[in-house]
Amino acid sequence: MTQARAKTEPLSFTASIDDCIVEWFLKDKNEIIKKLKSMGFRRSAVIDRARELGLSEQFLKWCALGNPKVAMRACLGCAERFLSVGVQNRLCPRCKNRS
Repeated sequence: MTQARAKTEPLSFTASIDDCIVEWFLKDKNEIIKKLKSMGFRRSAVIDRARELGLSEQFLKWCALGNPKVAMRACLGCAERFLSVGVQNRLCPRCKNRS
């Protein structure tokens, strides 16, 4: 692969990067931006991905109040990964609304 092609290919968010985004966003928002920018991600792309995962300002404030065990977990219904607020939260919102 040539360097020119490598620069034009978009970086993709993997499960491990999503886990890092969740962990770092809950601790230090600026730290995640710096770290992912050093890996080649744009700031706007990281923030967009955080929103896709469900990391809103309201969610972060709620987490600060109760300190839940927030993590990306696999849904027991459909196996899709989703932002879970504790080990008891094992169904994604879509599967939870279905039942």
